[in-house]
Amino acid sequence: MATKRPERGLRRLDALLRDTEGATAIEYGILLMMVGLALIGMMSMTDVSNQMSNTFEYLAGKMSTSS
Repeated sequence: MATKRPERGLRRLDALLRDTEGATAIEYGILLMMVGLALIGMMSMTDVSNQMSNTFEYLAGKMSTSS
């Protein structure tokens, strides 16, 4: 009887690895995470772009007043 418990455990592990019921929910979760990361990336790029624009405007203003 003691030898059947590891076998039962292996069957459970095999059944768990073959189970695909939650795969769709996980895929949607990964997709949602990727979209969120893309939005965060776009927002940070906008901030960088605004900072660069402000820097160039500042430099242009300094150059025009110094000449």
